[in-house]
Amino acid sequence: MHKLISLLDEGQKTYGYRHTYVHTGQHFDYELDDIFYEQLNVRKPEVNFNIGKTLKHSKGPTTHPYQTGLLFQKLSEYIDRARPDAIMYLGDTNSVVSSIIPARYQIPVIHIEGGGRSFDWRMPEEKDRIIIDHLSDMIYCYLPRYRDILLSEGIPNFRIKVVGNIIDDALKSFVPKSQSSHIMEKLRLTDKSYALVTIHREENTQDILELKKKLDGIVKLSRDMPIVFPVMPRVHKYLRDYKFSAILKQPNILLTKPLGFLEFLKLEQRAKLIITDSGTVQEEALILGVPCLVARRSTERPETIHAGATILCNEDLYESAIRAMRLKPNWDRAILNPYKTSPSEVIYKDLITKIQSGFFMHSRAFGRLKTNRFAREAYGL
Repeated sequence: MHKLISLLDEGQKTYGYRHTYVHTGQHFDYELDDIFYEQLNVRKPEVNFNIGKTLKHSKGPTTHPYQTGLLFQKLSEYIDRARPDAIMYLGDTNSVVSSIIPARYQIPVIHIEGGGRSFDWRMPEEKDRIIIDHLSDMIYCYLPRYRDILLSEGIPNFRIKVVGNIIDDALKSFVPKSQSSHIMEKLRLTDKSYALVTIHREENTQDILELKKKLDGIVKLSRDMPIVFPVMPRVHKYLRDYKFSAILKQPNILLTKPLGFLEFLKLEQRAKLIITDSGTVQEEALILGVPCLVARRSTERPETIHAGATILCNEDLYESAIRAMRLKPNWDRAILNPYKTSPSEVIYKDLITKIQSGFFMHSRAFGRLKTNRFAREAYGL
């Protein structure tokens, strides 16, 4: 969101609104927070709820229910103080579930990245997407397919706008800067000789059998090529708890802490193959022209498959990786943002138009819904 945040900041004087940037603070490790402000020149937020630090210092449970409960409380207190006219979210993370709170306060919710569905109910993110999309007054989705999914779920068309994929703005901004990173030299890697791996989703890490299968495939692949595997703190905990850490102690597997975006971006560009369960990383792989194996049984971004840039992992990760490396990187790299515009700028201009027209003041009024048969019946018409 770096570009959209800047646009919202810059437009305050011109259009007379006030924009506040709020950070939930669920992540607070240097590698997952401060490094991004330092590397990417994104300004610090005015408000930080410090969810992660608060739970850690309390020395009590830090699991999802406690994170979510504290986030609901902090957001409710913030709304009481600030009384915002709308709250904007991006993505399908734990944070977006808190959209229940502004909705209860009758405050409009805006969602960027709407309409994605994996149809894999094991995924916490699938619940998050559905919750926020159905609470949102305005949804910015990336491609027409996502709009069609939203319409099929009964969300009215006037709440939806297709804008292209916002990751395109991030890569255009930071790919040139990433070239100055020395991560390749630091890890002693050569161009197009290694696989970059990220595994972090709950359906892959909390299920001991799924995680063991993924790790066994990674170990087998490491006999053919070096593997770079940045390990998230939560995944590190699972490796330790399941006593799997020894499995990855192989000469060709380079385990690292989470990397800065510039280092990770450099590694993505130079990899022979990317293996990931991240939605965003598979988008980045497509734009960067690197074959990608999606280590999941389904994806909310199937356009990467249709483009010929990714394949889904079957039961055998190693065999799937070999197939993925045979993909020819001659796909259309603009397929995620075919509109030749900046998604951040499109969102910003549309927001300004909607603010000026009073859209959010009437976005839930019956007048906007009266063509819906079920709404009319509910009003006795």
